[in-house]
Amino acid sequence: MLDVLETVELSTAFFASLGAPGLLLVAFLEFFLLPVPPDLVLVPLSATNPEFALPYAVVATVGSVSAGLVGFLTGKKGGRRALDSRFAGERIHKVERYFERSGFVTVAFGAFAPIPEGYELLSIGSGVFDLDLRTYLAASVLGRGGRYTLEAILAVYLGEAARSLTEVDVYSIIGVATAVVLVAYVVRNRWFSDRSAEPVQ
Repeated sequence: MLDVLETVELSTAFFASLGAPGLLLVAFLEFFLLPVPPDLVLVPLSATNPEFALPYAVVATVGSVSAGLVGFLTGKKGGRRALDSRFAGERIHKVERYFERSGFVTVAFGAFAPIPEGYELLSIGSGVFDLDLRTYLAASVLGRGGRYTLEAILAVYLGEAARSLTEVDVYSIIGVATAVVLVAYVVRNRWFSDRSAEPVQ
């Protein structure tokens, strides 16, 4: 376990030393199970060069969404087998139910939330369950872009202290933000549902 953590730490430092190209590369490769989160490259880069924090967030978004597009096309071409070969059946059924309710919201929340393999599953699932490509891309950019922008702003706010943040720290912050957004979304939906159910005077 220690060797894995050391490898991730060294790999993170390596990608960070490459600057924006390293961030783009790690954001793309992470989709394919590279054990180096782009978040841990984005945060120190943004803390060190605060004037480039938002451009760094854009670079991370482009890398991640580009990889997600590969997953989308894989699902489109490979069909259900593309999911069955990678993920447990129960996860697939759960995602399918979410897509039946709202594919856009499902991808947007999944892209934002720190769920292991979540964005990969949803990207391939988007292709399998015939989500419109433009809808998929819009949701991906909203989710991934929102997450990386939040992290970049946090890094600028914390300054040098941000460089000591661990993966658990960063994901905990994103997890709290996800919970807040989710609660706001549910409350908003219920409020509009109640309003529409009121009899017209």
